[in-house]
Amino acid sequence: MNNKTYCYIRISTEKQDGIRQENILKEKGYIDSINCEYITEIFTGKTTKRPIFQDLIKNKIQKGDTIVACELSRISRSVKDFNNLIDEIVEKKKVNIIILKENFNLLANGQMDAMTKLIMHITSAFAEFERDIISDRTKEALQAKKINGTKTGKPIGRVSGKYSTKENLINTLKMCMAGSSYEKSCLKTRYPLGTLRLKLKQYKDKYKVNTLKEIVEKLESEE
Repeated sequence: MNNKTYCYIRISTEKQDGIRQENILKEKGYIDSINCEYITEIFTGKTTKRPIFQDLIKNKIQKGDTIVACELSRISRSVKDFNNLIDEIVEKKKVNIIILKENFNLLANGQMDAMTKLIMHITSAFAEFERDIISDRTKEALQAKKINGTKTGKPIGRVSGKYSTKENLINTLKMCMAGSSYEKSCLKTRYPLGTLRLKLKQYKDKYKVNTLKEIVEKLESEE
């Protein structure tokens, strides 16, 4: 059996899209195909309990496979988390991990030297430290606004999520089936284009289908 490569793409919210990460992967030669699968997940990086990533490492990957991520922060959010990941994936399951930005190439059939481990831990520690600083600054800014009487939170009248419903997704996909492009369909229904592309990838993985018609049928059958 041929070994497989899984390219993991994670974004934090539906307002973002994974196009930047996809482009980086393609530039490095990782093209979405039979032996190289793109796996996209919309989930905050504050927690390690990401369902799609957990399914990948627990149920999909096999000995000799490879997981590729654009940045260390896509798959790990702390030094402890990263250590656990190396122990579970690289050392126990014998799966390779490649991190493009940090230039990490952790091979399961080789043993990392002390310097490599040190560099990885330092990089992960600084990433965690940077996130804590950003979080503290955000809290301080919000507190300052409250003291000055500035209202915080969502603006009045904001319709965030109003058009990101399952029903609207089905309507948008039906427009695409009728010949309209993703861009034009989303413009008409106001369904977020980035979310549409991510949902399509997720549903293709979830339902094991390839066509819009099959996805729509699956979605309608769940109603």
